[in-house]
Amino acid sequence: MVRTTDKLKNFEANYGKLEELVKALDAPDLTLKESLDLFEKAIKLSQSCESALEYARQRAQALAEVHAAGQDTEETAVPEPEEGTLDL
Repeated sequence: MVRTTDKLKNFEANYGKLEELVKALDAPDLTLKESLDLFEKAIKLSQSCESALEYARQRAQALAEVHAAGQDTEETAVPEPEEGTLDL
């Protein structure tokens, strides 16, 4: 099983390979077996890319939630009065 961080590192390369496979599938001189082999490779690369994108979405969502939670506590926090002043 490939680690998710490895999938993220390889996303661009895998996406490029996927684009090449899609172009190759358009070739009119492919045999049925060649087409199926290319299609199988494309499906595997597509799944790898989708997995990396899903991980990235989840990570971005988690970071956005942490950021939003940090802003909520800043907005609701009562500021400390300055030293030597009355907090009325």
